[in-house]
Amino acid sequence: MRLVLDASVAVAAARPGEPAHRAARDRVEAVLSRADEIIVPTFFSVEVAASLARVGVALPAIRRYVKELLDGAAVVPLGPRAARQARETAMRWRLRAADAVYVWLAGREDVPLCTLDGEVQRRAGGACTIVSP
Repeated sequence: MRLVLDASVAVAAARPGEPAHRAARDRVEAVLSRADEIIVPTFFSVEVAASLARVGVALPAIRRYVKELLDGAAVVPLGPRAARQARETAMRWRLRAADAVYVWLAGREDVPLCTLDGEVQRRAGGACTIVSP
C-alpha cells in the first residue's frame, strides 16, 4: 500500500507504552519490509526524532530508526508553492501547521493518510482518506 505516514504512527510504533503501539508497530513493520511505501514531508524525521528524544530514547537508536524509515520513503520538500497550498489546507480544515502538511500531501498524492491523531481524523476526512494503522 502507498500512503502518507504521520509521525504519530512512527512514534507510537517505537514506544511500547503507547495505547496504539501494536497497530502502529504492525504498520511500521509493513513499511520496513517494503510491503507499504510511504510518502512523508521533509520534517517527518525531525518530528519523530524530537518526540523520541524528549522521552529519553538513546540518540543512536533514534538515528537508526529514522534512517530505516526513510530508506524506502519518498521525502517531499515543502517549497513556497507547497507551503501556500498547505496553508490553505490548514485554514480550510482548521488544522495545526504540521497536520495540514500531512493532509495536503495525502490529497496531492491521492493516497490515504495513516495517522493516530484524533483531531486530524475528525477534521480532515473531507480533504483526504484517513486510515488508522
